Amino acid sequence: MGALLTDLLQRAQRNRRVVALQAAGEMYLGYVLNHNPDVVLLRTITRQGMLTGVRSIALADVAQVHFDDKYVRLIEFKEHHPDAVFGVATAPDGLEQHYLSVPALLQRAHDTHQLVQLVTANSHNDPYGYVVRLTEDELLLEVYTAFGEPDGHTVLQVEDVRSVVWSDEETRTIELLRKQRAAEKP
Repeated sequence: MGALLTDLLQRAQRNRRVVALQAAGEMYLGYVLNHNPDVVLLRTITRQGMLTGVRSIALADVAQVHFDDKYVRLIEFKEHHPDAVFGVATAPDGLEQHYLSVPALLQRAHDTHQLVQLVTANSHNDPYGYVVRLTEDELLLEVYTAFGEPDGHTVLQVEDVRSVVWSDEETRTIELLRKQRAAEKP
């Protein structure tokens, strides 16, 4: 084990911060409980920040260690805000009383300024965002990353939207991160 890896593991253990270890083709998230030149003992967590167990990992198998990057901070954020992230799913009032279609849901998302995820026919990376404008054929989406950062605008064909996700773990996390950033700005 090299000095840089030892230092990183010691910092993570001392500060009780999550690390991501890539070892033997797998990614392990968790807290460093102990380590030596042969083994690191990790209290593992899921990508939702839920504790799952304790695992020993041979340091010879460790290819990369990630500490304090965007992904790890997102996991820590979810772990520290479980009630808000994993709480009751919310949707605007009245949706259960109307005949719904994707265009009607998009209109409702626009009217209520609700952050949504749009599951599309043509995408492997379905966008999160706010419907800014909506026509019969197209929509303009103000896009956000999974880290709650603005990511420009996207125009989509309404017919390409297969599903509208109103309130799930990811959309609630993005909304919380946006609110936190807004509160931090002077």
